[in-house]
Amino acid sequence: MERASLIRALKRGFFFLRKKGLLLLPLALAVFLSLFWLSPELLLYLQKRFQQKFVFFTPTEPLLALLKFTFTLFIIITFPLVYLGILSLIDFMLSLKKKFLLLLYLLGLVFFYSGIAFAYFITLPYGIKFLISFKTETLEAAISLSHFVNFFSFFLLVFGFIFELPLFLSVLSLIGILNPVKLTRYRKEIFFFIVLFSAIVTPTPDAINMSLLALPIYLLFELGLLLGKLIKGSKFLLEDSLREPQP
Repeated sequence: MERASLIRALKRGFFFLRKKGLLLLPLALAVFLSLFWLSPELLLYLQKRFQQKFVFFTPTEPLLALLKFTFTLFIIITFPLVYLGILSLIDFMLSLKKKFLLLLYLLGLVFFYSGIAFAYFITLPYGIKFLISFKTETLEAAISLSHFVNFFSFFLLVFGFIFELPLFLSVLSLIGILNPVKLTRYRKEIFFFIVLFSAIVTPTPDAINMSLLALPIYLLFELGLLLGKLIKGSKFLLEDSLREPQP
């Protein structure tokens, strides 16, 4: 993409955000307040699910924890709208084919919520059980509400966005930033960094939990390369040129 075209596309994108973004603020506020009202009941459910009793150590900790938890739920629930807005912005700037946009949208939702489900049903239960297993007769677990919310929110969102890796690689290939053919030459190095990243991110130091993250990430990486190769140079995915700005 030429520099002038890129600048024109960025200007159009800024205009799009300024025009459409303000319309969603009242709806976003209503959703956030509703989730904040439901947050105590949801945390009580998580307390029972993970068989733990949350405690707090400062007067402001419950309120701050509820706000953090609400913000996490807000991101998860409104992701379809936010993601649709991002794709609309990309389409506004690059003039993508509608069928391709629809495919990106559906795959993005599937990948994001698959990551959320993977973290909620597999990684978090196993990780919490492993960490709590270090308690003894004289050492009882007292999980801070704030620390649990941070722990829970971090893993849900990290896994959700990590599972978007194939689409991220596909878009980079589409706009010419990434060459998937050249990237295949560095599989060993990339696999090493994936294992290292998984070892840092996972809540337990054992190889099983690390593998539960490293293997899906590598498979997603390979899927992203495959999609990138299919997209690379496929002009039918793009209109012939950028749309001219409307006067």
